[in-house]
Amino acid sequence: MATRSSPAVQPLSLDWLLHPVAESDFFQTSWERKPVLVERTNSEYFAGLPGLDSIEELITATSAGRIRSKEDAYLVRSEHGTPRERGIRLDAKGIPDIQDVYGAYHDGFTVVVNRIHCRSAVVADLSRNLESALHHPVGVNLYFTPKRGQGLPPHVDTHDVFILQLHGTKEWHVGSPPKDLPLADAENNPVELRDFQEFTLRPGDTFYLPRGFPHEALTSTSSSLHLTVGINSYRWVDLIAEALDALADEDLRLRRTLPPGFLHDPLKPEHASELAERLADALKNGALAELAKVRLGTRLFRGTKAMGAGNFRSLDEISGLTEASQVYRTPSLFCRVRSTSDEALIEFPTNFVSGPKFLEPALRFIAGRERFAVHELPDTLSGEDKLDLVGRLVREGLLQINQEI
Repeated sequence: MATRSSPAVQPLSLDWLLHPVAESDFFQTSWERKPVLVERTNSEYFAGLPGLDSIEELITATSAGRIRSKEDAYLVRSEHGTPRERGIRLDAKGIPDIQDVYGAYHDGFTVVVNRIHCRSAVVADLSRNLESALHHPVGVNLYFTPKRGQGLPPHVDTHDVFILQLHGTKEWHVGSPPKDLPLADAENNPVELRDFQEFTLRPGDTFYLPRGFPHEALTSTSSSLHLTVGINSYRWVDLIAEALDALADEDLRLRRTLPPGFLHDPLKPEHASELAERLADALKNGALAELAKVRLGTRLFRGTKAMGAGNFRSLDEISGLTEASQVYRTPSLFCRVRSTSDEALIEFPTNFVSGPKFLEPALRFIAGRERFAVHELPDTLSGEDKLDLVGRLVREGLLQINQEI
C-alpha cells in the first residue's frame, strides 16, 4: 500500500487518521474490503484526544441522570464467550457513581462510554471532519479495558470502524466475514473465531475494520484505552428508500394502506410490479435520485455533537465588522449550498441560513473557502449586503471573526 513521507497532515482529518497511508490508495484497495493496521512509532500521535486522565470527566460531566442505559455508558466483561454487562450506578443526585465504575473496572469490567462526540469538543471536531470527507454519519465511543481482560465476546459489527489506540496495547483477532457488507439491522448471531488474523495495536496506531468481519479484542499485561470511530454508512439501499419516500409524497398509490387482512391473502404481484416500475421510471432522469441524496445530506447535518469554542468572542466583535475584516469557518463545519427558484440556502451542522436567490453566488463563495475578507465576497452584493450576510452567519455559528487583525 502506498505511503507518504511527509508528516505535514492536518490534525483530526481523515488524512491524519490514515497517515502515512495515502487516502486514495486506502479507498481503492481497502475501503469495505479488508482490515488495515497503520502502525506508528509515535505513541503521542493522538495526544490531542481525550486520554487516560479524561475518562472520569467523560463519564461524570453530564446532566443529572443522563447515564441510564447502555445507549450512554455501560460496563461489560466477557466470561467464557458470554458477555456480562450492566449499567453504571447513579448516586442520590442522579450523577454517575465513579466509585462504582472503579470497583467494576478492578473486577475486570471494560468501561464503555458511548457518543463521546456529544461530550468532547475535540472528538466532535474529529467526527465532523470525517463526515466532511466521507459524507457518512460518524460517531465515537470509548473503551477502557483492564489488563488481562476482554470486554465483548467475538461479534460482528454492521458499520465500519477506525480504532484509535490511545493507551496500552490490545490484540485483535479478526476472522473472515460470514456475509459481505451486512445491513445495519442484520441479525447478530453468536460468533466462533477459529481461523483468524492477529493485529496488535500500540499507542498511536490506527486500525480500520470493515463491517461484517467477526472479531474480538483482548488485553494482556497492560490496560488498553481506545476510541472506536464508527462510520454509519449510507448504502445504496438507503438512497433508494429515500427516493421511494420522496416519490410517495406525490404518488397517492404509494401512500395507500395494504388491504385489511393482507397477511392471510396473496398480494397482487402486478400491483407491486407497477409501483416498482413507477419508481424505476422516476429514477431514470436523475432528479429523484438527486432529491434522495439531498434528503440523506439533511439527515447528516442534523446529527448532534458537542460544539467547539470561540464563537462568543466573535459575537462580541460583530459591531466592529468592516469590509476589511477577516472571517473564517472552522474546517469541521463543512457546509452545503442549495437553491430553489426563489431561495438560496446554506446548511451546516446544527443550523442553516436561507435568503433571497441573489445570495447564491455569495453562499457558494463562502462554502468553498475557509478564510476570506468580507470585501472579497462577489460583487453581486453591495458592501452593506456583504456586512449583513457575514454578520448573520457569525450570529448563526458558521463564521467567526479573526481576532488577530
